[in-house]
Amino acid sequence: MSRALNGLLAVLVLILAGCGHGYEGEYRSIAGSSNEFLDVFAGIVESQVVEIGSDFIESQGRRTEFEDIFVRESGGERYLVFKDGASEDVWKIADDDTLVQGNELINIKLVRVK
Repeated sequence: MSRALNGLLAVLVLILAGCGHGYEGEYRSIAGSSNEFLDVFAGIVESQVVEIGSDFIESQGRRTEFEDIFVRESGGERYLVFKDGASEDVWKIADDDTLVQGNELINIKLVRVK
């Protein structure tokens, strides 16, 4: 009986470990703009490595934990939402490896590297 229970618990742990928002990984930040003049200045901004976990984001040795990170669909677009209490930080999902915040004038992209 305990072998069956241990087996069931092992399967449950594997299933729960597989549950997530799907955007866990290491990203590199890239600042940009559709405006040629502003794009030159955006290129000066140093790229950073950002790690997104199941319930945290970490950059430059500083970790911020969130109540929840999830995908929201709205108006035919998908967004990765970082929720902490009543506040939400939202990044547009451009594709499976790219998150974008901002607009065409000035934006920051997070591009998955791992």
